[in-house]
Amino acid sequence: MNVIWKKVSSLGIKNTLKNKLFIGLMVLVYSGIGTAVWLLAGRLVFPQTEWLLCFIAYPAVFMGFFGGIIYLYNHEFLREQSETRARIYNFSTIAHR
Repeated sequence: MNVIWKKVSSLGIKNTLKNKLFIGLMVLVYSGIGTAVWLLAGRLVFPQTEWLLCFIAYPAVFMGFFGGIIYLYNHEFLREQSETRARIYNFSTIAHR
């Protein structure tokens, strides 16, 4: 996830578009991983196409979509909140002097 985020964040686009692009790429990456797992192991054990959809959808939704949102929340939004708190703290210390 970190490698994908570094590539996306280095692009010169708005933050909201970066977040959407990151989530989309995460869904595609985990869909590809699910497909690869099904092609390697699942095809022998679960040969039906319905299983392929399960192997694609579950990693894409849970690992890609929700995992990407949690990653963005932990790395971007908390950093912005801490910077805001630091600015408020600096303003309050200056005001008391």
